[in-house]
Amino acid sequence: MRKPGGIVDTQFSDAAAWELIASQLEAGCEVETIILEKPPGAKGYVMLIELESGRPIYIKLQLGSGKIIGRSFHYSEKH
Repeated sequence: MRKPGGIVDTQFSDAAAWELIASQLEAGCEVETIILEKPPGAKGYVMLIELESGRPIYIKLQLGSGKIIGRSFHYSEKH
């Protein structure tokens, strides 16, 4: 995925994606709790981050085994 607000050919590294997630959580970004289809019944957490470019990023996380698992990280189709 291209890095929002960056140079057109710049890609998000794993570290940059996690840094964005952490900074948004620390800033109080809204997080929606959902029920995942896989694994059935597990809780997931969704963030929709509005960017300066006007293209929001959809992020879905899951907690498991004492870790935060990144499930989705992409531009939102709903913008």
